[in-house]
Amino acid sequence: KKVEELNTAFKDFFNNKNFTYNSYVLSGNPDNLSALKKLLDKHEIEYGIPKAKTVKGYRYHTGTTDTETIPNTAMVVSTDQPKGTMVKVLFEPKAKLSDSLTYDITAWSLPYAYGLNTVASATIVKSETAYSKPVFKPLSDAYAHIADWNSITDAKFLAALFKEKIKVRTAYAPFSIGGNSYQRGSLIITRSDNHQKKDFLKKLSQIARAFNKELTPATTGFVDSGKDFGSSYIRLLKQPKIAVLSGKPSSSLRFGEIWHFFEQQLQYPVTIIDTDYADTLSWDDYDIMILPDGSYGNYLNQTRLKKIREWVSAGGKLVAMGGAISNLSGKNGFGIATKKMNNDSLSKPKPHKNRQREFIKSTITGAIFKAKVDNTHPLAFGYDDVYYTLKLGNRAFDYLKVGNAVYLEGEQAAVSGFAGSKAQKRIANTLIFGTEVQGKGQVVYMVDNPLFRGFWENGKLFFANAIFMTNVAF
Repeated sequence: KKVEELNTAFKDFFNNKNFTYNSYVLSGNPDNLSALKKLLDKHEIEYGIPKAKTVKGYRYHTGTTDTETIPNTAMVVSTDQPKGTMVKVLFEPKAKLSDSLTYDITAWSLPYAYGLNTVASATIVKSETAYSKPVFKPLSDAYAHIADWNSITDAKFLAALFKEKIKVRTAYAPFSIGGNSYQRGSLIITRSDNHQKKDFLKKLSQIARAFNKELTPATTGFVDSGKDFGSSYIRLLKQPKIAVLSGKPSSSLRFGEIWHFFEQQLQYPVTIIDTDYADTLSWDDYDIMILPDGSYGNYLNQTRLKKIREWVSAGGKLVAMGGAISNLSGKNGFGIATKKMNNDSLSKPKPHKNRQREFIKSTITGAIFKAKVDNTHPLAFGYDDVYYTLKLGNRAFDYLKVGNAVYLEGEQAAVSGFAGSKAQKRIANTLIFGTEVQGKGQVVYMVDNPLFRGFWENGKLFFANAIFMTNVAF
C-alpha cells in the first residue's frame, strides 16, 4: 500500500500542470545566459530560441504585467516538458509559502540569481532549438586587444591570462575607439606590455577561444572619446597574492564557498590560513586577506585589530564578509557602523503562545531585495544600476561616508521570499557592498553573501571586482 501511495504521489507531482506561468523568456548578458544553459543541461531541462517577436507577461524587473519585445539573443524555458514542474519551481518570481516559519531560504528564482531580464507568460511561447556557435577571427598583431568586463566568465578569462603571465590593463573610465564604446572595467591587453612573451598572440587566442571571449583589436592607444590608453585612468592590473582565514571563528560553510570560488570556478591560487597559526603569519607576504562570515567577537582583540590596521594602512586590502563586519563595526579605525533601531521593549507584552510569530517579524529567511548600484565604483564595474541581492538575515549597517557601491534605498518589501515587517524597517537605507580607504590600503565590506552556495551567479562578479578591480586611487 505504501508503494502505491508513493507512486501515486510521484505521478501526481509530474501531472500537475495547473501553473500560473507556462513560459519564461530570458535575455541579457550572454555569459549569464550561457551559465544558465549549462545549469539547465545538467538537469536535463529543455530550452530554445523564441519564435515570437513579442511576449506579454509579468516583468521581473518592474513587477508589472506588460508586452515586451523579445531580443534576438533571448531564450525561452517552458513548462511543456517532462520536467515542467521543476521549471515552475526554479523560475517562478514569487515562491508560495504555506508557512513563513522555515529554517532555509525562501527565495531562489533563477532569473534574479543570474541577473537576467525575464518575462513570465501564462501562455506557451513556441521555440526552436538551434543555437549558432561563435566564429573566432584570427588575432592580428594590433596595438592592443580589448575585452568587455561584465560577468564571472570575464573574471575567469582574466585569471587564465594571469596564469600565462600575460599583462592586462583595465579602464577606470569609459571610452570609445574604432566606433565601439567600452565601459569601466574593460580589459586592455597591449602588445607593448607583453613584448617579451614570444607566443603572446598564440596564448591570447587560445584563452579567448576557451572562454568564448570576443576580442576587438585597436590600432592605436588614442581613443575617439574618453581617456587614452596612456592616461592614469588605464591601469595595469596587479596579480594579487590572496589569503583566506579558515577555522574558528569563521563559518566552515562560508569559507567553503570562498574556497570553491577560487579553486573550482576562478581557478586562481589562494592561500588558506588557519587561525591556529595566523598570529605567526607575515601579512606582508599577501596583498589581500579575506575574512569569511563568522563570529569574530573574541578573536578580533585589540592586538589583532592593530595588526590588521597597520597592514591595511601600508597597502593591504581586507575583504570582510557578513559577521566579520559586525566585529569591525565601532572599532577604532573602521568607519562601518551597525544600524541602530529605536528600542520598542516598552511596548505592550505579547502572549507567550505568539512568541514565534512575533519573532519572525524581525527575521529574513533568504529573501531577495532590489538594491541600487553605483556602477562608477570599481566594486560594481560591469553591472547595471540595479542588483537583486539575497539577504540571509537582518544584519544591517549604515551607509559609509564614501564608497557605497551597492545599497538599499528606503524601506521596501522583498521582491521574493519572506521578510518580517520589523526586519524590513531595520534594513532600510543600509549598505550591501562598499569600500573604505585606510592609508595606502582599503577595506572591502560585503554585508550580503555574493557567493551563497555557489548558485547566486550574478553576485560573483562583485567578489571578483573586490579582488581585481578595487583600487585606492579610484
